[in-house]
Amino acid sequence: MKIKVKILSGGVKEQNLDVPSASTYEELLESLHINPEIVLVFRGGNPVPLDEKVTPENIDILRVVTGG
Repeated sequence: MKIKVKILSGGVKEQNLDVPSASTYEELLESLHINPEIVLVFRGGNPVPLDEKVTPENIDILRVVTGG
């Protein structure tokens, strides 16, 4: 299945990816070498759980910045 991924992390990077239909968002992040503990994944502007199956919609990956 083809999806469009926008990665927002100090800039914007867009990619078109072909992922297996049974993949989860966590597996997608692994394939992109992105640590799932430092990002949020959004589909249609709404956050999605990482264990949910990928759907053929555009997604945004937002890096979470923390500090104290």
